[in-house]
Amino acid sequence: MVSLLAVFFGLPLHAAQKNKEQIDLLVARTEVNDPYFHNSVVLMLPESQTQLLVGLIINKPTRLPLGKLFPDTPELKGRTEAAYFGGPVDVRTPSIVFQSSTAPENAIKLYGNVYLTFDSDLITKAFQGTPSGSRTRLFLGRAQWSPGQLQNEIRRGGWYRIQADGDLVFSSHPENLWSTLHSRAAPSKYIRYDFPAGGNQPSARKAAVM
Repeated sequence: MVSLLAVFFGLPLHAAQKNKEQIDLLVARTEVNDPYFHNSVVLMLPESQTQLLVGLIINKPTRLPLGKLFPDTPELKGRTEAAYFGGPVDVRTPSIVFQSSTAPENAIKLYGNVYLTFDSDLITKAFQGTPSGSRTRLFLGRAQWSPGQLQNEIRRGGWYRIQADGDLVFSSHPENLWSTLHSRAAPSKYIRYDFPAGGNQPSARKAAVM
């Protein structure tokens, strides 16, 4: 079976795109009411030469433990951590974000020693010998846009695009990610300014930003 990495990203299967500790994120603005993307934080995968932009929603754990989702897979049968909803495209297709001391084949480097893969054999291998609760996170489905589609959504006020600490993808409190990052990305409603010295006005005021 042709690897999803090749189909969707058009990248060399051993690719290492970034050598940094940050990741690119989309943060849904409050105006987004789509049930899939409302209050979502989306990890954007490195861009390729294909006509698709792909990401994973990283802040929406499901109520399904891995052991119940994959009862016939020995490496996952006893796992109690939850799978995450990665997006509405191909929700039956799993992917994982995981750590590796060497660059694996069939994986995309996200930052540092953290990689992502859709390869089923590598997913199974990554869970072998790793304890429950380790820095390995499984996602079901993905988000996907054409470049023009995403840019249009950003222009219409659907998303903030920011860079943030890569370890947020393994956050132990994903329910707080959206509010934290939205507060960081959203422009302040007020600015502060100082009056010239010697005036009778207060030293600082607030002015509304239009």
